[in-house]
Amino acid sequence: MSSSRTARYLDVLALPHVPLTFGLALLGRAAYALVLLPLLYAVTDATGSIALAGLAVAIYGAAASFLAPLRAWFIDRFGARPVLAILTSIFGGTILGLAILSLAGADGALLIGLAGVAGAVAPPLGPTMRVAWGSLAPTPELLRKGLSLDSVVEELLYLAGPAAAGLALAIIAPGAALVVPAALVLVGGLLFVCTPTVGAMTSHSPHDPTRKQARSLLFQPRFVGLLLPVLVAGTVSGTMSVAIPVALTDHGGSAAAGVALGLFAGGSALGGLLYGALRVPGSAARQLVGLASLLLVTSSLVALTNGFLAVSIVLAAAGLFFSPVMIVAYVAAHTAGGEHQRNAATTWVNTSHNIGGAAGSAIAGVLIQSAGTPTAILAIGAAAAVLLATSALLARATPR
Repeated sequence: MSSSRTARYLDVLALPHVPLTFGLALLGRAAYALVLLPLLYAVTDATGSIALAGLAVAIYGAAASFLAPLRAWFIDRFGARPVLAILTSIFGGTILGLAILSLAGADGALLIGLAGVAGAVAPPLGPTMRVAWGSLAPTPELLRKGLSLDSVVEELLYLAGPAAAGLALAIIAPGAALVVPAALVLVGGLLFVCTPTVGAMTSHSPHDPTRKQARSLLFQPRFVGLLLPVLVAGTVSGTMSVAIPVALTDHGGSAAAGVALGLFAGGSALGGLLYGALRVPGSAARQLVGLASLLLVTSSLVALTNGFLAVSIVLAAAGLFFSPVMIVAYVAAHTAGGEHQRNAATTWVNTSHNIGGAAGSAIAGVLIQSAGTPTAILAIGAAAAVLLATSALLARATPR
């Protein structure tokens, strides 16, 4: 194998246990990229109400995002294998129940309740896999490449997943389409749980004296400083998801917006590959602030551009910096979480991104309605710049 200085992505895939562990994790994680569209249309078909369907999707997403730290705490406390096995089984069973009941025309309240249950127990296969890379990759360089590969493939899953779900919905009923993500998470997730790598993620006693500091992870200024650039990245993503369709209303409409946002995701995947292939100097905190600043500045240029081609070029360029922000944050989380809170630290990275995405979408909608798209993008960008300045200051804080 090549040395860590010249390690390639193929070297990472050749590491012991990586193909099996990573492959099964991806099989289970693919369910998340496929579930939203069938869920939306399944509830719509069953109830005849797009409002109830939107509520079901919103409750599913909110429960999945905001309860993620609690699920990570259970994994750190009781071990990955038993907790993931329970969560995966309940999640897969609930999605399967949604599929059957929606085909039977069940009541909207029941379907919305089940959507909330599914979100609440969504197994953190992605965060657990990113923790697993710490034991699978024996050197820091291989770890960075592994996390880069993980981030890129996840981007591709979420790029291809909705398209695949859309094609499936053109052929089969939405309820039947929900069976696919249910099967993927049950098969991939439960087999992932059975791998030796996950089995080695043991629980930690609450009486361990080293856990006192880990409990206060969110109260550590440096850790919060690492999360703020991720929050900004999520905010940019959420803002663009609302602003781009509005900006391109008269320049190709929804089709043009879909292509432009797809180029953002494609740029992100390419950026992740490039970052993993380079040796970038500087601490994680400096890299995060620098990469997030580049993402923010480049994406803000959308406010100054007009037309499908110009907007697409700007988004593709901005996307180059998105995955690297997430990769650096995941690497930093491995260190920040220590031996006892790595799942929690990694999950907080995901949660920060999700909170930023939700906030960006909501604020962008309000500001675009009241002040127009360019003003909304620039105003959100200014607020995000303050967060990045705060992150730089927190990075200098003395560890407690």
